[in-house]
Amino acid sequence: MADSVPNAGPGAGAYRQEGTSAAMPRVLIIDRGLPRALEGRSLLGEGLEAHLTADSQAALERAGSEVFDLLVLCGMPAEEQAALASAFHAYRRWRLVPVLYVSDPGVPGLTIPATFRPDVDGIVRGSRSSAAVARRIRELAREGVGGIEAVVAGPFELDPVRLRLHGPRGDIDLTEREAEVLSLLLAQPNRTVPAADIIERGWGLDVDERSLQILRRHISNIRRKLAERGERRAVRTVRGTGYRFEIRAG
Repeated sequence: MADSVPNAGPGAGAYRQEGTSAAMPRVLIIDRGLPRALEGRSLLGEGLEAHLTADSQAALERAGSEVFDLLVLCGMPAEEQAALASAFHAYRRWRLVPVLYVSDPGVPGLTIPATFRPDVDGIVRGSRSSAAVARRIRELAREGVGGIEAVVAGPFELDPVRLRLHGPRGDIDLTEREAEVLSLLLAQPNRTVPAADIIERGWGLDVDERSLQILRRHISNIRRKLAERGERRAVRTVRGTGYRFEIRAG
């Protein structure tokens, strides 16, 4: 399954975002037991737009082009939920989207799917229409999450939603400004990005000594965090010009 995202926007600014302006978060609900008459789009209240389907394969076939802010999996065992979530995660954009795993209240115990991410996803016992599930949907759906892409270069992947850099030697938590800097560097790996571009395009500030000093401080903090994961030389300074993120071949 393809890992690229069709129709991705340009890398200008902090994050690459789809050219959509949805008025409310969009939720994809896949429910194996959904009656055919209920398939389609509806409103969940609380400013949420729901797309309901029982056909997971059809939903997967559209995963590369459709934008959602939350994936809800109902009416299936945990093993099937995990397999389906993994298939969606083959698309880079979907790795940023929270998954709500709905557990059958009639089955004793609570089986946690292998793909469950405690800091991202949710799990709840109930039916699709239960109050508990509706409450968790409102908690997990976040406006705009589905329209944001991860920024990937070599073995590094920047999660701009949770401000985290995934690397071969572990994850690195970032501040918002550090993520903005890394998004521009990772978008052009092994190429020098002028400091002025980072300040003007990434932050919308004028280039002066103060903004340059702020940038140097953020670069220093990024290097320190990378060094803690054994990636001390990943961000290089090109004197008098800017910075580059080096991806070693092999």
